[in-house]
Amino acid sequence: MREFLVAIDGSAGSDAAVDEALALARESGAHVTFAFVRRPPSSLLGYPYYERLLRSELAAAREALDAAMRKAGLAGIESDGAVLEGDAIDELVSFADNRGVALIVMGSRGRGAFAGALLGSVSTGVVQHANVPVLVAKECSGRQLVAV
Repeated sequence: MREFLVAIDGSAGSDAAVDEALALARESGAHVTFAFVRRPPSSLLGYPYYERLLRSELAAAREALDAAMRKAGLAGIESDGAVLEGDAIDELVSFADNRGVALIVMGSRGRGAFAGALLGSVSTGVVQHANVPVLVAKECSGRQLVAV
């Protein structure tokens, strides 16, 4: 069975990626894995702050994964979810390679060329380094636009 990897983070671009991936999975009968990538909090914060931040981030990740998997279930599409930790580009590309996915679907935050160059762009990095096709979905003015 084909598998699609969908990177999610709870943003509008992430929601667009979920919708696109589910539409494609419905057409092709693919299984969908949703992945939420988080950077580990700095241990320099000290134990109580580190633990509080870690719990908060993991709760947000679980909430985003649960929402995406509920949406998949309502669409009749098999799915699972994973919380990955580290650099988003490296983790997504590595996960895709290890799972043998056929497609990576992710959202775009739409920061624009200048901000993307200054801050870096996860979608651009994944497109450049992935060994499989990458579909980047963007939410724009209430309707969904898709770029590959």
